[in-house]
Amino acid sequence: MLLVLWGVSRTSAQSAPNPGTLLTIDASARAAAPETGYLRMGNSRTNKSPDGHILSVNNRYLILDGKPWLPVMGEFHSTRYPERYWEEEILKMKAGGVQIIATYVFWIHHEEVEGQFDWSGQRNLRRFVELCAKHFLYVYPRIGPWAYGEVRNGGLPDWLLTKGPTRVNDPVYLSYVRKYYEEVGRQLKGLLWKNGGPVIGVQLENEYSNRAPNGGAAHISRLKSTAIEAGLDVPLYTVTGWDNAAYPPREVIPVFGGYPDEFWSASLQDLPPDPEGVYQFHVAPTSAHARILEGRSARSEGVPLWHYPKFTAELGGGMQVAYHRRPALAEDDIAPMTLTQLGSGVNLLGYYMFHGGTNPQGKRTTLQESQATDYPNDLPVKSYDFQAPLGEFGQMNGSFRKLKVVHQFVQDFGSYLAPMTAVAPDLLPSGTQDTTTLRVVARTQGDHGFLFFNNYVRNYSLPEHKGVQAVLKLPSETITVPRHPVTPSIYRLSRISIGRSTWTSVGRC
Repeated sequence: MLLVLWGVSRTSAQSAPNPGTLLTIDASARAAAPETGYLRMGNSRTNKSPDGHILSVNNRYLILDGKPWLPVMGEFHSTRYPERYWEEEILKMKAGGVQIIATYVFWIHHEEVEGQFDWSGQRNLRRFVELCAKHFLYVYPRIGPWAYGEVRNGGLPDWLLTKGPTRVNDPVYLSYVRKYYEEVGRQLKGLLWKNGGPVIGVQLENEYSNRAPNGGAAHISRLKSTAIEAGLDVPLYTVTGWDNAAYPPREVIPVFGGYPDEFWSASLQDLPPDPEGVYQFHVAPTSAHARILEGRSARSEGVPLWHYPKFTAELGGGMQVAYHRRPALAEDDIAPMTLTQLGSGVNLLGYYMFHGGTNPQGKRTTLQESQATDYPNDLPVKSYDFQAPLGEFGQMNGSFRKLKVVHQFVQDFGSYLAPMTAVAPDLLPSGTQDTTTLRVVARTQGDHGFLFFNNYVRNYSLPEHKGVQAVLKLPSETITVPRHPVTPSIYRLSRISIGRSTWTSVGRC
């Protein structure tokens, strides 16, 4: 049995240490096997590459060539970065542990003038994807049509707004969407997974909760069929799942996210403790592991979320600044959130952003989100640094180094972690504002598992937890990890043998 204890801690001299913490985690019941056959993703033609590699998904994790796969995905907008530096930055992302590069395809960046598509220079989507393929990275285009990404009109061209209703099944709107999708399809022709290329999926729309008669799940279904007809037939189709999202059951996978701060908040003070600092899960109601905190709606369109794998596409790699609110992130603000997501059962670590950038020059307008276009925030005209692990000019920020340690763990142990389900301890925080209860969780499969803790919350001091031990009840044995109580801290790696088990801690002395 291999047990890995990962954690981060933030304490202060004013925080009284807890005298001792003994937790019990009952993982003695075996979880149900993964569900297959529910999701309607790619088919045998689109899931298999010409050289025989097969990519598929069940309700818990991705499967690559028959093995569980837990990849790291990072957002990088090619249109927000000079083309001559793309390759250098792609290599930096790969060095940081990113395996999939996600990129918004902003319609307004490519057809700002009606009928004049621009795929040149830093708008050359095909060249960007080819460079990712050259360095053996996968690509996940997020094609909208409405993308947001703090872009003018959410990415819809100004001229399109004069044609009639948008983001619904209106015939005029859909005719323009079809032309746009066909243009994207031409750019990616021959670069899809089925062709031996790096494009493994597409995201449709973004933050879509419109349930008007011509909207709702039917609109997402129409976008999916239009994308396939435009040549974008891939193994995976996703939508963002927050804000009461509308999407057709089985046809797309909802993906989630969370941020360490919010530039869009109206508050000018520190925000309450970040919900992503607490372990949150969705699990099958019949599972023996259903005692975990439920952080999201249990259903969408009447379908329990346990039918879908828990993937993220917008785990905050930083935070943009707006003119009314300018949060400044510390280098430790990102990795703790990543760890709580892994412990919560996430099996795709998708960051927004992983690499910052600069808005391109518009032909007729500035291209940033602004209140002048009836959007809620005023953003910088040019800078989209996002305080990301890799910044606007390619600078390597402290969060990059902290995340790289986590990504090395995921690359080494992800195939073991992905099939494991989350199991709660007997003592849970009462909610996100409970900053005194130690945050611990296990992910196990049979007698194997990983143990996670988190004792860090942005802008809040937590008490030091001395004498921490966990009693783990497994199907074949009960063990105490570690044998002697410890005081966990940040980013120190050590390995201790405990009978047949090995316990690894990560902390900083």
